[in-house]
Amino acid sequence: MNHQIGFIGGGNMAQAIITGLLNSGRSSTDILVSDPNPVCRNVLSAMGVSCSKQSGPVIAQADLIVLAVKPQIMDTVLAELSPSLQATQIIISIAAGITIGSIRQQLDNAPNAIVRVMPNTPALIGQGISALASDLPLDGTTKNATQEIFNACGKALWVGSEDMMDAVTAVSGSGPAYFFLMIENLINTGVRLGLAPEVARELVVQTAKGAAGMVEVSNVGPDELRQRVTSPGGTTEAALGVFDDGDFADLVDRALVAARDRAGELSKDAP
Repeated sequence: MNHQIGFIGGGNMAQAIITGLLNSGRSSTDILVSDPNPVCRNVLSAMGVSCSKQSGPVIAQADLIVLAVKPQIMDTVLAELSPSLQATQIIISIAAGITIGSIRQQLDNAPNAIVRVMPNTPALIGQGISALASDLPLDGTTKNATQEIFNACGKALWVGSEDMMDAVTAVSGSGPAYFFLMIENLINTGVRLGLAPEVARELVVQTAKGAAGMVEVSNVGPDELRQRVTSPGGTTEAALGVFDDGDFADLVDRALVAARDRAGELSKDAP
């Protein structure tokens, strides 16, 4: 049986998830959305999804309630949700930096299943990765129903505990920006070396896609794949030597630690 999925907030990430759900065969009648922005409501209504300005209809009808709002207005949303929350409803938050403990406290310590999710922006093209965690043991039905929502816009997996979310943020939440930076610089240097911009862009983008695809399907790790491309005394070895001279591995390590630490600070500062 399909569950009614309600979204409080209908912005870009909610739209990406809903698009994935519809493309995966979920009926638009299973989805409810509330958002005060008429532009968002018009986009979703055109997709056949029931939309309202107020959150009341979503709260009243949804089996799973996805909190897809900015952290700054989470207090207001939870204050509206708390009085009408039913014991069987599952709460799912994709708001960055908002802990499950904070949500549970603002819901008067409700015993409901609460799942915190860290998606990333490639969900906008159906290629996202989402990490899920809860503070309580969940039954298989609840876990599957929640995971299916995010599998619809890429892949989803459960991490050991919410304590891992800061690391997840550093690796995959912020991760697309690291790859964008690498792609940007490869294109720029390719152009400086004489390639036409459109040629450099296509070469770099397809190389990035192909390399990721090889890691995904290979039965060996990326270290082995790298070694297979690197002939002694060859061009790849020359390039990798420059990365080594700059201590690339340490730079990546320090960057992710900084992102993880900042994620922890933002969680503490969040309302």
